[in-house]
Amino acid sequence: MTGAPLLVLLSLVSTQSSTIYEEGPAEETSSGFDSPVSAARLDEPVPPGSRKGGEGFHFSGQLEAGALSLPSGTPGGGQDLFVRVQPVLGLTKGDTFVLRLGANLRLRMVDEEPKQTDGDYGAHLRREDWDELSDIGQVVRMLRIGQEGRPFHLRVEPFVDESLGRGYLVGRYSNVLSPDYHPAGGSLTVTKGPVRAEVLASDVLGARIFAGELMLDLGRAGSDDAGKFDRYLLRLSGAHDVGDAGGEAPNLTLVSVGGDIALYKGERLRAWALLAGGARFDSEHSAAGGVLLGVALEGQTASGTQLSVTLQGRKQGGRFRFGMFGPDYELARFSGTGLSEQPIAEEELEDGFAGYLEASIAKGGPDSLLLLGSLAAQYHGFGRTDLDVSAGFELPGGRTRVLARTVLTALGDRPRYSVGMELRQRLMNYLYAWGSGGTVHFPQADGHLVRGVTVGAGVGVDFQR
Repeated sequence: MTGAPLLVLLSLVSTQSSTIYEEGPAEETSSGFDSPVSAARLDEPVPPGSRKGGEGFHFSGQLEAGALSLPSGTPGGGQDLFVRVQPVLGLTKGDTFVLRLGANLRLRMVDEEPKQTDGDYGAHLRREDWDELSDIGQVVRMLRIGQEGRPFHLRVEPFVDESLGRGYLVGRYSNVLSPDYHPAGGSLTVTKGPVRAEVLASDVLGARIFAGELMLDLGRAGSDDAGKFDRYLLRLSGAHDVGDAGGEAPNLTLVSVGGDIALYKGERLRAWALLAGGARFDSEHSAAGGVLLGVALEGQTASGTQLSVTLQGRKQGGRFRFGMFGPDYELARFSGTGLSEQPIAEEELEDGFAGYLEASIAKGGPDSLLLLGSLAAQYHGFGRTDLDVSAGFELPGGRTRVLARTVLTALGDRPRYSVGMELRQRLMNYLYAWGSGGTVHFPQADGHLVRGVTVGAGVGVDFQR
């Protein structure tokens, strides 16, 4: 997968132009700020044949039920059995408003040692799912106002693969890794002329990660010539983790400044040169920083397949690295590597160089086979590799849907892995079966992690009017 998108993108270049510096038609939109693959995603499913668009309101309902096996979350603890029930109600209006409210209710039926039923609500409802304010956030399954690429876009939902800008500070971040912490993340994007501002909160009800990026299109700011739009971008960003929700952990503050320069801008391909610097500030230590230089290719084949490839060389180490708020940060904030090591905020790596590769592909759509794949890999010069791979597909009409993700941290050092998979199969128009499984990690009071395995299966019914 790492090489194929690059080869396809290079073939696109050869079909459009004999040189990468030849300019294609200019676009008068700021939608080029994001990778074309970024908008392709497998959202929560809706019944096949559901009405989309239009000016009126549409209502939807969903009820899932099944059995779930989940560890007690304590060292040496047993495997408990739950009945899982999840009701969801939804309201949509056109393409600019979506609201889905629900609750993931896990009712403990079989309680292995150590016994935990007495602490549950009503002796059945798992207390750890609802024992802090942030857990109320899981009621909001999805809230979207506006659309990606428009002047205003608001999202509140669980974060599964969230990046801020190019991901220099917050990259491929997930806030759903801990089985005892269930926040809703929020993102607000506002675009006005040459300026695009994005703010992000990993937990809208708790004091956790707050981040923001201000992007300035220098060509749009200094000229009315559409041919200069979306060619010279300046990025200023910052991120801070307060560390007071989902378990206490050390705080962390990062800043970054970077620029994107368009090397080629055609109808179906864009090539960017990337340059950025980053730093970390800590009252107890001197500032630490790093720089990167890279190239990004973003394109679309004649058949509509969207591709994105980013290659970067990074100088980093010590107490700073790019993408520290990454895919397994919710585990790394307790143990940077392995299960009982220093938190990532206190971890100090060897100074040196690292290579980073990110590749994504999206093919198909709602009425055809939809395929999504994404990979991110970083190799540090001292022998450590971090890897994040996700893949998914959905058959036409949404009748079969599979999602899988694997995150491997610190291979060659003190490795840790997280694996998850979900399957949904439509049995009838309003009836489907679901199954899920993977690893889970439970943060302990002393900061170390207890790893276990979870598996579940059941059925669901849904409708939309």
